[in-house]
Amino acid sequence: MIARHSLIYVGSRGVAAALNMASVAVFTRLAPAQEYGTYLYLMSWALVLYGATCQWPKFAFFALYEEARAQAQIGTVVRILGGSLLLAGLAAWLAAALGLIAAPAAGAIVALAVGFTLFEGSTEVARTRLKAGAVAAAVLCRAVLMLALGSAVLRATGDPLDLALAIAAANALGALPTLVTMAPMLRGGGSRTEARRLLAYGWPLVLSFGTAALAQSLDRLIIAKTVGPAGLGAYGAIADFLRQSFIVFGEALALSLMSIAKREARIGGMAAASGVLCDAARAMTAIAAFGAVFFLCFDDLVVAILLGPGYREEARRLAPVLILASILMMFRAYYFGQVIYFTRTSRLEAAAAFATLVTVAAVSLLLIPTLGAFGAALAFAGGQAAACLVLIVGARRAGTAMPLPLPDMGGIAAAAGAVGLAIAGIGLLPGGTQPPGQALRILLLGAAFLAVAWRIDMLGLAGAIRRRLTA
Repeated sequence: MIARHSLIYVGSRGVAAALNMASVAVFTRLAPAQEYGTYLYLMSWALVLYGATCQWPKFAFFALYEEARAQAQIGTVVRILGGSLLLAGLAAWLAAALGLIAAPAAGAIVALAVGFTLFEGSTEVARTRLKAGAVAAAVLCRAVLMLALGSAVLRATGDPLDLALAIAAANALGALPTLVTMAPMLRGGGSRTEARRLLAYGWPLVLSFGTAALAQSLDRLIIAKTVGPAGLGAYGAIADFLRQSFIVFGEALALSLMSIAKREARIGGMAAASGVLCDAARAMTAIAAFGAVFFLCFDDLVVAILLGPGYREEARRLAPVLILASILMMFRAYYFGQVIYFTRTSRLEAAAAFATLVTVAAVSLLLIPTLGAFGAALAFAGGQAAACLVLIVGARRAGTAMPLPLPDMGGIAAAAGAVGLAIAGIGLLPGGTQPPGQALRILLLGAAFLAVAWRIDMLGLAGAIRRRLTA
């Protein structure tokens, strides 16, 4: 099951990531940095609104899910999500009424929050019930729709508000495959008992996810107000690309391995889940180490292909710090942050979110006025590092630490470093950066990654292949 689910999730997320990167490439060529930055500004506020109102129910559902009470739990979480959307709409209306934001922008932000809620809520229910095929279909549908609708809107109007509405529609329509799997479970009503259980577990997440969403977006909001939307456009384009590159694999691992680990923990406790969790740690380390080598060694090529001319110079300057920040974010969200599903409380997530917000706010206010987007990148990295530290220390004190196979992780990092030095050396040779040299460097990196993945039996694929060959 692990190999099959992991292959489905990683395959779908990988294809979706490629489509999302294509979306960034197309959007940054169709939209000047000013307009793209305005779209990212709306997206940042939408993520804050979604995080503060509509994000917590899905995490509480995953943590408390039991097959015997599935129908009542699903019916209850759907009703809680509906109420959360009403609160989100009320908050946006109030902000517009007070003149804090223009009414059209508020409407676009609410539309994005609705789209996020439909997609994230339905996929969370489906992945908790191990409906891997439906989740994969939803992920692919959303990616295709984002590229198609976003490109069409930018060609037709070029308006960042229209682009935001197109992305909202892509999320809502992309949720259809998972919503179909939920339909038979919605015949019954909600349960007050289940609602109380979800609220008892999830109320700290209301604060923590709102805080975390603000922390994740604060650097962008400060850039928009100090440097301007054009500066945010360049920063956001490369940050989103790198974040997508690492997060897509971290999320796929969480969707597959963490779902199985949670089931094992329900049956036999944390010790029973330890093996799956160690597999996840090794896999994420491989993704982080070899991904960092790829982006550091091929940054000129990647940036030139991905971004339009107006974004490239700033992207190259920011890439090293944002690579580190993206890796830390992957581990924070999809490994260390998963500890809340193996404890009886979600308060540790609130502490991590608060640490992130304080760090990002302090570093942003200190560095962005003088360093601009580079200061924001440092703030982003510092916030993720602070959250990881809080989660590691807090989990150990609570007696539910996520296992870390440090010798294996160190060996993976060393192997990636060695091949990185070899690739860098080839690049210094005459013709090393010409097409034949670049092809050799990419093949060398790919071969090293596959060797490491086989050695650690990443996602159980090597074991599955061995069994097939010996059958």
